Amino acid sequence: MFKDSAAKSIKTVIANKNRQVMKNRMRNHFQRLQSDINQILDDINFETGNENAKLVHPIIDELKALNFKMIQLTEGLDKTFELFVVGMGNYGKSTLINALLEQEVADMDVRPKTWKVDVYDATLSDDTCLIVYRDGGSEHRSLEETKIFLEEEENKTKRSRQLVKSELKKVLSELKTKEAVKETEEYLKKEFLYQSDVVEVRWPINPTYLSKRFMVVDTPGLVQENLSGDTIVSVQKYYHQADGVIWILDATKLASKKSKDMVNELEKSLSKIGGKTDNIIAVLNRIDLVRKNGGEEAEQKVLDEANKHFGKYFENFICISAKQAFNGIMKRDKQQRSESGIDSLINAVDANFYENAQKVQLQSRELSYKQIIREVTEDSYIIKAYMQRLRKEQEEYIERKESIINRFNRIGQNYKSEFENITSSFLDSVEIRVNNHAQVLFDFETDREREEYIKDYLFCLDEFQTKLEKFHKFWLEEIVTSMNQLAAETVFTEYKHIDPEAINKMFKEINMMSKNNISYSLDSADIQTENLSLASGAGIAAIGGLIFGPFGLLLAGITSFLGVNKGIAKLFKSGNLKRKLNETIQRHVKDIKKSILDDLECKNKEAKGNVLNEFIQSFQMLHGPYESSLKIEKSLNDLYKAVERPIIYPDIKSLIVYENKKILA
Repeated sequence: MFKDSAAKSIKTVIANKNRQVMKNRMRNHFQRLQSDINQILDDINFETGNENAKLVHPIIDELKALNFKMIQLTEGLDKTFELFVVGMGNYGKSTLINALLEQEVADMDVRPKTWKVDVYDATLSDDTCLIVYRDGGSEHRSLEETKIFLEEEENKTKRSRQLVKSELKKVLSELKTKEAVKETEEYLKKEFLYQSDVVEVRWPINPTYLSKRFMVVDTPGLVQENLSGDTIVSVQKYYHQADGVIWILDATKLASKKSKDMVNELEKSLSKIGGKTDNIIAVLNRIDLVRKNGGEEAEQKVLDEANKHFGKYFENFICISAKQAFNGIMKRDKQQRSESGIDSLINAVDANFYENAQKVQLQSRELSYKQIIREVTEDSYIIKAYMQRLRKEQEEYIERKESIINRFNRIGQNYKSEFENITSSFLDSVEIRVNNHAQVLFDFETDREREEYIKDYLFCLDEFQTKLEKFHKFWLEEIVTSMNQLAAETVFTEYKHIDPEAINKMFKEINMMSKNNISYSLDSADIQTENLSLASGAGIAAIGGLIFGPFGLLLAGITSFLGVNKGIAKLFKSGNLKRKLNETIQRHVKDIKKSILDDLECKNKEAKGNVLNEFIQSFQMLHGPYESSLKIEKSLNDLYKAVERPIIYPDIKSLIVYENKKILA
C-alpha cells in the first residue's frame, strides 16, 4: 500500500516537474529565437538604410510579425487559457459565444470579419479595448472609438476588395498565360487591396463563471474567397493559436462540403507537424430544430451521422442549441437553458481544459511552435520565396554585369579591328598609286593642279571619306542599339510576365480610396530604355572636316620638292617626293584614326555606363546594393539556422532518478 502511494506520489511529482522544466526550456527557446530575429532585423535595417529595396521591406514586416509570434508563444506559457470558437460564419458561432459568456458581446447578425480575432477579456476595464497590430504593437481605445475605427477598417477592406475584384475581371480577359494571371493577382493584392494591420481586438466583458477561467476567442470566417472567386479554407492559421477549441458543426447540415473541407484541412495540417485533435470539443448546434422535426430519434440519427462523417477527428459530440441557451440565460428560463445543452458543454470545457490547463497549454504551445516553423520552412513562405529569388538574381547580377561589359568590349574590339582594316587597305592602295604615278606631279603647271591630282587620284580622299562616314555611322548605331537592347534585357523587374504600368492605368479610381500606402513598383515601364541617349548626339558631325580641313597645310611642304626646273627636279627628286607623300598621308590618317576612335570610344564608354547604371539601379531598387544584398541573404540564412534548432526537452530518466532520491530521502 505504501509502495503504491509512494509510486503515485513520485509519478505526480515527476509529471509536474517535467511540465515545469518543459515550460522553462520552451520559454528560453522562444526568447532566444526572438533575440535572433531582432538581431537579424537590426542587420537588415542597417543594410537597407534609406535605399529603395522594395522587395526587402515586406521581409522586414514579416520578420516583425514572426518576432511577435515568438512573443505570443512566450506569453502564452503563462497567460489565461484561451478558448477559441471555430466554425462556419452562419452556424451560430456568435450566439454560442454570447451564451457561454452569459451576455451579448458578439454581433449575431453581422458577417464575420476576415482579418482579425476578437478576444473577450474580463480583466479589461468597462470602457477600454486593446487593439493589437501585426507587428506586435498595441494601443488602448475607448469602446466607442474602437467600434468606429474597426468600421472604417472594414469599409476600406470591403471597398478595395470590391473594386479590385471588379477590375480584375476586365484585366483577366487580356492575360494570355497562367503566370501572367498569377502575377496580376499578386500585383493587385499588393498594390491596391487594403489590408488592415489589426490582427486582434480585446473587448471588455463582465466577469462570469466561464470568463473568470478562460479567454473566449471569436475567430474570423474560415472559408473565404480569393480575388478570383476561388474558395480558400483557412483553419490552421487560428487553430494553432488556440489552447482549446470548440468546433461548431451545424446539426441540420452535417453533409456540408465546406464543413468537411475545414476538418480535412485541419487534419492535413496537423499530420505535417505530428499533432492531433485532442484539444477540441465538437459541438452539434441547432439541435432544437432536429428535435422539433423528429424528437430523440432524429437526434440520435444526427449523432450517428456525425460519427460517420467526423468520427475519426472527434471522440464525441455535444448536442446544443446556442439560440435556446442564450434566450434561456437572458430570460433566466431554467428549462430552456437545461434543454439547450449549454451546461453539458461548460462541464466538458471544465473537464477537458480547466482541470488540465497547464498540460493542454504546453501541448498547444508546442503545436503552435511546430506550425510556425513548418510555415516558415515551406517554399511558398514569403521569406523562403524571397531568399530563393534573391540568390537567383544575385547569380544573374554577376552574369548580366559580365554580359554588359563583354558586349561593349566586343563592340570596341570590333570597330577597332574594322577601322584598322579600312585604314590599312587605304594606305596600301595609296602607296601603290604614289609609287606608280607620283612623277606625274612634275608635269602640272600650278600647285592647284597638283593638289587636285594628289587629293582625287593619288589619295582618293572622297572615297575614303565615304567609307569612314559609313563606318562611323554604323558603329554609332550599333552602340546605341546595343545600349537600348541590353538595358531592356538586363534590368531587374519585380514582375516578369506583366506590365504594371498598363494595369495602373485601369485603376485610376483607386486614388479616390483612403489608402495611403499605394506605390508604383519598379518594373520594365520605369526603366526608360528607349530614352537612353548618348550625350554628344550623333558624334563627329562631319568626317570630311577631319580629312580635308588640314589637308592644304599638309601638302604645302610638298611643293618645295617641285622647284622651277621641273626636268632636273623630276630626275633627282621623284624618290623623295614619293616618300614624302606616303609619310604625309600616313600621318594624316593617324590623326583621323585617333579622332574617330576616340569619339567611338567615348560613346561606347558612355553607353556602357548608361546600361550599367540602369542595371545596377534596377537591382538596387528591388534588393538594395549588391554587396548589401549578400549580407541580407546571410542574415536570412542565419534565420533558418536558428529555426532549425530543436527545443531540448527534459531527460525523463534523470528526473525520475532525481525525484525518487528526494522522496525516499
